[in-house]
Amino acid sequence: MIFSSKPKNDRDSRPSVDLDRLVDQGSGPNTVLFLHGLFGTPEHYAEVMDRLSDHYRVIAPQLPIDPQPGRRLNGMQTVADLSETIEDLIKTLELDQFVLCGNSLGGLIAIDLCLRQPGHAKGLVLAGSAGLFERSPIRGLRSRPTREFVKKTVTGILYDHSLVSEALIDHWHSAVMDRDYVRFLLRVSRATRDRSVERELASLDLPTIIIWGSEDEITPPATGEEFQRLIRGSQLKFIDQCGHAPNWEKPAEFAELLEEFLPSCFA
Repeated sequence: MIFSSKPKNDRDSRPSVDLDRLVDQGSGPNTVLFLHGLFGTPEHYAEVMDRLSDHYRVIAPQLPIDPQPGRRLNGMQTVADLSETIEDLIKTLELDQFVLCGNSLGGLIAIDLCLRQPGHAKGLVLAGSAGLFERSPIRGLRSRPTREFVKKTVTGILYDHSLVSEALIDHWHSAVMDRDYVRFLLRVSRATRDRSVERELASLDLPTIIIWGSEDEITPPATGEEFQRLIRGSQLKFIDQCGHAPNWEKPAEFAELLEEFLPSCFA
């Protein structure tokens, strides 16, 4: 993995991507830009990126929604703040031919960006995307939640609970003991809920694949079917025994679907 250096950012009025934490692999003119969800990280795309990096440049930023000091005060207010942040990143990296791939909140950010900048992306990949219906993964979150609550929340994202390590649970339990960060997470959750794209999806005009876990409890399979119905010409693929984050839980199957899909985007 290659981590880029961090340039000066003259847009202090909204959150920005920390380029010191950017994962950037492969090379060439064709790029896939991966966007994670609320409890995600670039690492959740690691195996997918390794597999694709022989043929594509693959990039995954850490979205500015992770536990950091001052998130509540200086963090995003709307989904548009995050899509504009990714738009800034695309300009900074001077990306020309790219496909957006987003899981959960990352999918909604990708959709929002495609709606704001029609014709910019060459293709769109949605996995367990928000924007139509989503059971909030942080339902019931309060100040100083128990470790058991955090464990239940994180395991609810996946079908295979063995992927959720004790270290991961400890990390998120420590993060949500910060009351300011809990309030920030609740704000992110509300912003995600409030950004419905149902009436706008018909305007999307780019190759789109929708990859869904057949056991997704947060955005159930019917939500994936609704995305396919509303996005003209899109294709829908289900991955069995898989929950809300197929890129993390079933990376080999996810990468295989991308390998079949991406050439049509860059043709």
